Amino acid sequence: MEVNLFIAALAGFIGAIILTLFIYLLKLGGQNLDIPYLIGTRFVDITERSKVYVTGITLHLLIGAGWGVLYVILLRAMVVTPDWPVGMLWGFAHGIFVGTMMGILADTHPAIGSGKAIPDPGIMGRSWGPMIPYYVLSLHIIYGACTLGIYNYLVFG
Repeated sequence: MEVNLFIAALAGFIGAIILTLFIYLLKLGGQNLDIPYLIGTRFVDITERSKVYVTGITLHLLIGAGWGVLYVILLRAMVVTPDWPVGMLWGFAHGIFVGTMMGILADTHPAIGSGKAIPDPGIMGRSWGPMIPYYVLSLHIIYGACTLGIYNYLVFG
């Protein structure tokens, strides 16, 4: 039941890079999903766009590393081998969690809500478009599969 925390964090970090790249591919395709921007505007004035993105992407990647550690610790505690199929299941649950948090984000976020710079995303981001909930779930399934696939490869060969 050993856990290599460094590799778990590295795998989560890489998984978050992959997730973030897919977010920006969707954005290039005209979708209104930008989680690093939401994170950045929570901590930096929305008018300082470059600082918002640097902060948001940095925090998103660090949060991804933390989730990678959490995934591996919980799975190893349950005596489950952390690999990509299990990562897909955990990513699905993670996507439900993140989507729910998007719905309550407007209550505390300084730039989200009625009459503010960013419209309220609603639960699973439904207010931003009919496909956003599917993207949120799909991206987190990809994150989970990548994170645990990388961890499994680096630790178990």
